[in-house]
Amino acid sequence: MKTKSRLTITLSQDLLKKVDALIDGHTIRNRSHAIESLVKQGLSTQVSTAVILAGGKHVNGQIPALKKINNRPLLSMTLEHLKTYGVSHIIMCAGINEDDIKAEFGNGSKFGINITYSPEKEQLGTAGALKKTEKYIDDEAFLVINDTTLTNLNLEDLFEFHRQEDTIATICVKPRMSEPKYGQAFLHGNKIVKFLDSSENQGISIVNIGLYILKKEIFSLIKKDTYLNLETDIFPKLTKSKELSAFVFQGSWFDTSFNDSFEQAVKEYSK
Repeated sequence: MKTKSRLTITLSQDLLKKVDALIDGHTIRNRSHAIESLVKQGLSTQVSTAVILAGGKHVNGQIPALKKINNRPLLSMTLEHLKTYGVSHIIMCAGINEDDIKAEFGNGSKFGINITYSPEKEQLGTAGALKKTEKYIDDEAFLVINDTTLTNLNLEDLFEFHRQEDTIATICVKPRMSEPKYGQAFLHGNKIVKFLDSSENQGISIVNIGLYILKKEIFSLIKKDTYLNLETDIFPKLTKSKELSAFVFQGSWFDTSFNDSFEQAVKEYSK
C-alpha cells in the first residue's frame, strides 16, 4: 500500500541549489527526501527550551531533585525525558540547591544538553522564580516543569495540543474523581474557566501535575522581584480571559515530593 503521494512543485534555481546542498547520500538521500525533511521542519511544533523549578526546600535532609531511583537522581531522569523530545536548552531555577545541582550536572554538556542557571537570592515562589528566567528565553513557547514531577507524558502530543489551542498557557492535568482534596476546575471544552474549592459540587476533580507550556506573554503578568506563584496568582487570572488550556492525559505520573508517590515511582521504574 502506498503511503505517499506524488506532487509536482516549481522552485527557483537558487532555492533548488539550497535543497540539493542538503543531500548527503545518507541522512538525506535525494531531492524528494530533502524537500520532505524541510517540510517536516517547517510544520514542526517542537519546543526546545524548558525551565525546571528545582529550588524546593530540603525534605528529611534531601534535595528533592537529587532523590534517587535505581541509583539515578530524579533530575537526570527528567532531563533524559526532555532530551528525548528535542528539549535541549534547560534553564535551572535551583535557588538554595544551585551549588549541589551544579556539582552533579554542571553545564549539561556530558548529558548532551545545555544548562543555564538562573540565580535566585531569595525564594520568590514559582512565578517569581520564572520571571527571572525571562532574559534567557528566546523561544515563543517553552516548557516549565517541577523537579518533583516524574512522568512518561508524550511531549509531542502536548506540543501539538498547545499549538492548536493557541492560549498563553497549557497545564497538564490528570482526573482525580475520587480525590477532591486536589481541588476542582470548571472546564469549558479544553479551557479552564474557573478554579473551585473542594466544597463546591461542580466541575471535575483534577490534579495539576506541575508541567506547563507557556508563551512569553506570561512574563507581562508577573511583577518583578515579587513573591508570586503560578498556581494561585497567575493561572486564575488567565481563566478569566480563557487563556488557560487543560491537557488531560492518562499516562503515568508521580509527585515524588510525597513518600507514597515516590515509593510507587521506585516500584514502577525498577521494572
